[in-house]
Amino acid sequence: MKQKSICIPKILKNISYILAPIFLAILVVSVISVIFVEKSERDLIYANSYYDTQSFKKDYLDSISRKYDLINGKEFKGGYTDTQTTDISGKNGTIYYNTSVEGNFRYLIINKKEGLATTNVDHTMQTDTINEIKQTLHVNTKYWNYANKEIDTNFSSLTMGNIKYESTFSEIDSDGEEFEIYTTLINNLPYNDDFAKNQFVYDLMITTYKMAPVLIIVSLIALAICLALILRGIGRTKKEGEIYLNWFDKWKIEIVLLIGLILIYFGFLICSISMEIPVTSFLIIGGATGVLFIYVILILMLETIVKRLKSHTLLKTTIAYSILKGAKSVIDNRDIATKLILFYGLFCISGFFFTARMFQTKQAFIYAVLLLSLGFLSLWYLFCKLREFEKIKEALKSIYEGNTNIQLNPNEQKGVLKELSIYIQDIAGGLSNAVNESLKSERLKTELITNVSHDIKTPLTSIINYVDLLKKEKMPNEKCTEYLMILDNKSQRLKRLTEDLVEASKASSGNIKLKMEQINVVELVKQVSGEFEDKFKEHKLEEIMTLPEEPVIITADGRYLYRVLENIYSNVAKYALENTRVYLDVIAQKKSVVIQMKNISQEKLNISADELMQRFVRGEASRNTEGSGLGLSIASSLTELQGGKFHIYLDGDLFKVTIGFERK
Repeated sequence: MKQKSICIPKILKNISYILAPIFLAILVVSVISVIFVEKSERDLIYANSYYDTQSFKKDYLDSISRKYDLINGKEFKGGYTDTQTTDISGKNGTIYYNTSVEGNFRYLIINKKEGLATTNVDHTMQTDTINEIKQTLHVNTKYWNYANKEIDTNFSSLTMGNIKYESTFSEIDSDGEEFEIYTTLINNLPYNDDFAKNQFVYDLMITTYKMAPVLIIVSLIALAICLALILRGIGRTKKEGEIYLNWFDKWKIEIVLLIGLILIYFGFLICSISMEIPVTSFLIIGGATGVLFIYVILILMLETIVKRLKSHTLLKTTIAYSILKGAKSVIDNRDIATKLILFYGLFCISGFFFTARMFQTKQAFIYAVLLLSLGFLSLWYLFCKLREFEKIKEALKSIYEGNTNIQLNPNEQKGVLKELSIYIQDIAGGLSNAVNESLKSERLKTELITNVSHDIKTPLTSIINYVDLLKKEKMPNEKCTEYLMILDNKSQRLKRLTEDLVEASKASSGNIKLKMEQINVVELVKQVSGEFEDKFKEHKLEEIMTLPEEPVIITADGRYLYRVLENIYSNVAKYALENTRVYLDVIAQKKSVVIQMKNISQEKLNISADELMQRFVRGEASRNTEGSGLGLSIASSLTELQGGKFHIYLDGDLFKVTIGFERK
């Protein structure tokens, strides 16, 4: 019978899996013990036991103080599970049994003045009186008692000399004649409370600290060896160089990692639940189960990742790879693929024929040359197709970047690539025509607006001048004066409309020379706000400003940025609801500055923010206000010309404008 061969790397790997967590635990505990002991200012080293440490003294005094507070008052305030009426210091008193929380700390506190007592000793027939409770407590070897202002204890750290000046004890000692306190720790500390945990930590830390230098060095070396053996043994089989992949190693790696993280979280949950169990044995079992579960999951994840890396299948088993592969198969041009298959098939058949003939005839040299020529011709053909494809790619890139003047000759292409070149050339020509028509139309509109505005401005100036002259003359009656004022108002309004129209035209076409400089936004906002203070008071608007204390600097044209803010303030003054507040905030962020203004609209805003940004559109349908409907459009165009962002938000009757710039 043939004996089975043994895979040594696999055996060493499994042994390392067992030893690695042991050495890791030794390393972690050793490092923690050094930090723990050194941070305690070496108090732990000089203590004979856990009960001699400052930590134990503090914990024990805190426990006594908390229980003392339960009964230190005019009436009993602590929670209790049972009561018993009995004699307390010669009075008919009551014992309150508080056994809802289990622990190693047992106590009896007596308020002699009030005739009250509280304890966490179980209420049985053998604990109905004060003396019976004391006897139950005396069963344990560790105790601390306080009566008649004297301490009786076998804890060396809790004698009168050691705790006399402790604040927690001083409060108790001040009422010492009225209280008696009897406390003890249950033998062997069976419950998983702070005392049991701290004693375990103390014993572990002290024991480990003495050997820490050696343990740290040894565990580091051992961990390095274990890790090397684990990585070498993962995926190894009896056959040298072969990596074994099971069904789990073919799962998508993203799914494996997700499931692994969920299971690790479940393991931590087991550990967390076990920490809440008061019994020490259950704590150890639960904690060990949770840690073992997490470790097994980590091993499985490490195994599958390393095996995929060794077999070069890690990327191929990702969801992203599958998606890209599927997308490629869908996107590929089927016609071109068919031609490529035919070309490659012809190449293979020809190559096989030339190779076969080369070994069957005496003209082997000729067939070898033919075979090499076939290879070079195929390479040249593919290279030419690649160059044609690169030209098409460059043409598409030019169109994408906005350049429609492409140099692409369809006659230089063949087949599908020729058709593709014709399509691209037609698209470029159509796009170029569309862009030219759009630019021509925009230029004509701008010129028309400018020329018409200029033609209107000349007679309008004459009208305004003659109106001013008439205002200086004496009118024959009040009616004529009224007509003259109407004529003056309408001519001034037409003048403002003409000026706004010209400015809107220049702003939208970019026909403005900007003088960019550094501007303090806070000071500019204050200046504009001061200009509109009287108008806001006239419309009963209260402005609430929130400004940064430090200067906020941006790069913009001060004159045009002032105009932007002026238009926004003017819009608020015209359309805001009277007797409301207007909020202006300058929000200075690390890399940007936002100027934000909010108000309540007087009229219902039944249009969208985009419609409100259009020219000649106003927020009120009656159009009775003095506005032209160009203010927000001008403000938006001027903001964008200076490199900023202008947005309007509408929410019911709430109107909000934000202007954003990069901060310097």
